[in-house]
Amino acid sequence: MNKKYFYFQPQYVSKFKCDGSKCGGKCCKHGWNIFVDVKTFEQYSRLEEVAPHVKFDSEKNNYVIVLDEKKSCPFVTEDNLCGLQLKYGEKFLSSTCATYPRITNDFGYFLERTLTLSCPVAAELILFEREPMKFEFVEVPKEIHSPAGKIFVQRIEATDKLKKILIDLQVAMISILQERTLSIDQRLIVLGFFLDRFDEIFSAEIFDEEEFRKLIAAYESKKFLTEQVPLMLRSVTFDEEKFQRLILDLLEKVFDEEDNPLDKGILNVAENVIKRISEKKIFLAEYSPFLENFLVNKLFMNIFPWKVEGSIAQNFAAFVIEYKIFEMIIFSEAIKGSVSRKILIDLADKFTTKFDHTQEYKTKIFNYFKGADDIWNFMNGLLEGRD
Repeated sequence: MNKKYFYFQPQYVSKFKCDGSKCGGKCCKHGWNIFVDVKTFEQYSRLEEVAPHVKFDSEKNNYVIVLDEKKSCPFVTEDNLCGLQLKYGEKFLSSTCATYPRITNDFGYFLERTLTLSCPVAAELILFEREPMKFEFVEVPKEIHSPAGKIFVQRIEATDKLKKILIDLQVAMISILQERTLSIDQRLIVLGFFLDRFDEIFSAEIFDEEEFRKLIAAYESKKFLTEQVPLMLRSVTFDEEKFQRLILDLLEKVFDEEDNPLDKGILNVAENVIKRISEKKIFLAEYSPFLENFLVNKLFMNIFPWKVEGSIAQNFAAFVIEYKIFEMIIFSEAIKGSVSRKILIDLADKFTTKFDHTQEYKTKIFNYFKGADDIWNFMNGLLEGRD
């Protein structure tokens, strides 16, 4: 009997096709590490023209493809195609090359798959869709799920209690982030209230699943949107001066001088953000779908609010802070004038590579607010509930 794997994923995953002509073979020609799994290394080592280009890197504790003097994979063609795949077929790809830019998380009962924005082709597919991101539940046969056993899957340690409700919880959070009658900040405020109540239910000695279902149903109702949400938004006191101090402090503490992906223009905008409030509102209205797609993809790919160790409140704070830094990066570029898709994709790539491909910046963010007495109150300085 052919085993089936059950995936929950954005619909765009099925539409993705690697196209080196669109990105210039970025993952093959820009100095990225190309790891080779043991099984593939054994294949490569038997081929005279391939073996010299693969070695064991003791620092990375892994086999890697040795890049050429141009920091490119020696097997990439002038057409930005994989010479190994062309000559030997897809089964000859390493798990890294066969998987990227797909991120697959295994929860035991089901798998979740998404694409990372560090791939320009994926980023264009994800960020510029005007309609809300849609999700699907699909059955995948074994030969597609893991051709030649080389698809890299991250196994996520989670309790059975969480696995049972995770997809319903994610759908509820995504629904809040896609509520377009509210601004992005307002959606994040509502999401904070939702997670605060969920935390109470989930962390109780006896988990009441019925209460959890009632919570989701309440937030999905139109009555809740018209009656309760305005009360939530009014309870948040936004201080423009506090926001400016916080965002400047964050940029200074999270990024250091030597490894700073931000140019000085961004710091100048942050220093004068109060004077640019009207410009910022116009920017947020224009870029709302773009920023929404970024948020939804980040939430789903990083399994917020659980991916990083810490409380739900701490993970939510990290989520908001990362978004606010990204928002400031995009805003500082937008006020220069017309912004091309290429520039936006490049900024999304740089940001994603820093924040999602390593733990360094997430750790810095956690260290930044870990001394705060009240995480939710800390968030008041970053989110504006007013229209």
